[in-house]
Amino acid sequence: MDPRSATIDYSDKAGTGAENLVAGADSPPAFSKKLLWVPLIGTYLNIMAQAQDYFAPLEDCVDFMARDLERGLESEYVGKRVGVKVRSKAS
Repeated sequence: MDPRSATIDYSDKAGTGAENLVAGADSPPAFSKKLLWVPLIGTYLNIMAQAQDYFAPLEDCVDFMARDLERGLESEYVGKRVGVKVRSKAS
């Protein structure tokens, strides 16, 4: 496949993007602590129960990073680890 001839149409992605994501600095965004009460393995159970929710489309992540880079040093995420996930339908 010749990469110069390949075209990608993102027009069907209209309405999604950075506004479709929830972000959190230095901790996963919208992370629930519902299983931490379980002795010894509560932390692991909590992570395993929520891990499947922390996926986001690459295009949305790139859009989020581009918008944040435009803010420059005024960004709230400068020098921090940032996690993103797709906003739930209920919120």
